[in-house]
Amino acid sequence: LPDNPGILRLALSEGASTVPLAVLQQLIERVRFREGAETGPVRSEWTALRGAAHGALAQRGSRAALYDLKESFESAREPLPVDFLGAAAAVGDASCLEPLAAAYQRAMEAGGKVDDWWRLRLTDVFRTIAAREQVTRRTTAGKKVSSKWKDAAAILWA
Repeated sequence: LPDNPGILRLALSEGASTVPLAVLQQLIERVRFREGAETGPVRSEWTALRGAAHGALAQRGSRAALYDLKESFESAREPLPVDFLGAAAAVGDASCLEPLAAAYQRAMEAGGKVDDWWRLRLTDVFRTIAAREQVTRRTTAGKKVSSKWKDAAAILWA
C-alpha cells in the first residue's frame, strides 16, 4: 500500500468498476490492517479508503467483504464514513441488523442528539435492510436484536 491513502482512494474512485472483486476484497483486508496501525487523522483517511472499497463492492452487488462491514459497525466508537452506510444499505443482510443496532446503542450512550446524522442514517439503513430481508421484530433475527439492544431496538423498529 502507498503511504498516502488519498492516492489509492482517487484511483479507486476512477476505476472501481474495473477492479476485480477479489482485489477489492484484499484491499479491504490490507487497509483494515494498516488502519489499525495508525492514529488520528491518518487513521481516518485509511478508514475512508476502506469505506470507498466497500462502496465499490456494493455498487457491483458483491457481499464478498460483508464480514468486515459488520465488524466495522460492531466496533465503531464514532461515526463511520458515509460509504459504509451506503454499502450496508445496498448489500447488507439480516446478519447486519445486530451490528447496526449496536452502533446505534453506542451513539445513544454517547449522548448525541436524537436527530444527529449518524443515528438518522443508522436508522435508515437498519430499516432498509429489515424491509428488504423481511425481518420484523417478530422474526427470529428481529427478536434477537430486540432482546440484545432493547433501547436502540425500540427506536429502530418504530
